[in-house]
Amino acid sequence: MSKVIQLTGSEAAVFRDAEIVHAGHVFSGTVICAFAPDARVGGVTIVPDGASSGLKERIRELVKKTSDLAKMSEVQIKLKVVGSSLAVQSVRKAVSELKLGGNIAGECHEAGAFEAYFYSDSGRLRVSPIQKAQKIRVLIVDDSKTIRQLLTKVLSSDAALEVVGAAECPSQAEKMIEMLRPDVITLDIHMPEMDGVTFLKKFIPKFPIPTVMISSISMEEGTKVLHALENGAVDYIQKPSFEELDRIAPIIIEKVKTAVTIKVQGARDGTQKRLSNGGRINSNVIVAIGASTGGTEALRRFFLKLPAQIPPILVVQHIPPVFSKAFANRLAELCPFEVMEASDGDEVISNRVLIAPGGLQMALESNRQAGYKVRVFDGEPVNRHKPSVDVLFRSVAAEIGKKSIGIIMTGMGRDGAAGLLEMRQAGASTIAQDEASSVVFGMPKEAIRVGAAEAIKPLDEIAETLIDWLQTKKAVNF
Repeated sequence: MSKVIQLTGSEAAVFRDAEIVHAGHVFSGTVICAFAPDARVGGVTIVPDGASSGLKERIRELVKKTSDLAKMSEVQIKLKVVGSSLAVQSVRKAVSELKLGGNIAGECHEAGAFEAYFYSDSGRLRVSPIQKAQKIRVLIVDDSKTIRQLLTKVLSSDAALEVVGAAECPSQAEKMIEMLRPDVITLDIHMPEMDGVTFLKKFIPKFPIPTVMISSISMEEGTKVLHALENGAVDYIQKPSFEELDRIAPIIIEKVKTAVTIKVQGARDGTQKRLSNGGRINSNVIVAIGASTGGTEALRRFFLKLPAQIPPILVVQHIPPVFSKAFANRLAELCPFEVMEASDGDEVISNRVLIAPGGLQMALESNRQAGYKVRVFDGEPVNRHKPSVDVLFRSVAAEIGKKSIGIIMTGMGRDGAAGLLEMRQAGASTIAQDEASSVVFGMPKEAIRVGAAEAIKPLDEIAETLIDWLQTKKAVNF
């Protein structure tokens, strides 16, 4: 059986008998093959583009090595050439000047990248064009020249990303969206002409392009980011600065790459029908929920369906400081029960939802007087996150075990999967959001993979399942 030999370097390589020479991933250059079929001898060389001054020497070297091994005269050696039309023409001219004018037996014109397999015994040459990996095309929309430059620098540092344009205002961006049709847009909140949320509402119905909001960390912008997520934005990232560039750059790249995989849903209907309290809610149960990418919208839709009377609910959403406060305030405006950003020592009671603060960890612990409270602390990141879903879930498993329900929703990565498994092993009932309704099927997928999910439900059925468990068949377990 013939073995495949990978051609490396630029020197001519010559072989006898049935060897297969692979010239792989030639992005800019010319492959020249020489062969003497009667002697079963052949050789290959690769000439880089722009090396015309040494072209004749390279051809002479290849022909001489082949003729010497075949013990034939140079004029009997045949040539085959693969390259651009201009490159092939240059080889033809060089061969003529070397008095080998009749020796080109075949030409293949390839304008782009290609790979070639040369069979040394027969002179057969097989050529395949290579499709370069399609880059993710990004349009940056920001009125700050400095931020446009920083984002361009960060995104261009990744080989999978290409910044195709940078607009400083919505009117310019609108034209560029129509002309460039980018795969992802990064969009500033504050801009001249109109703010980013208003502009998002304008273009998303016509061009449903995954859009990542760029925001400074402030209460005002946190509220606007949440409105953007409700109206079709898929994620948000912190506005980069020179001082934090090394830390933030990988996060920006990861979020932009993830964004292109997300199907844009446009504005969501905020008028969902709440479930009724048809039976008694078991208020002795504590519900723990974890979410990440797409989670603010998933949680909003989930809470809008819950009845006014609910058991204590603890939530970890991967979210930066300040934004968690804005998120809790937004939910409090929409819900009939209490929703608040958690503080250390807050009591865990019925009809209250506690949202873990961004930049801190949150865990459940026993209250010495009675019941339970949350411990909010500045711990180490877990799974790169602070707050971490695993920190909450593990504390719930340890403190109350079967008197809890764990829910893991849409999100990137695996945070929460191990903790949810610990909850289930401790006797808790557990739910994972299904793939079809997840913005990013990372955390739920991992939870399902490790066996942590007792039930797998679409987002719009999670609230119903929770209430059903609290009122009927699951009540006996608590």
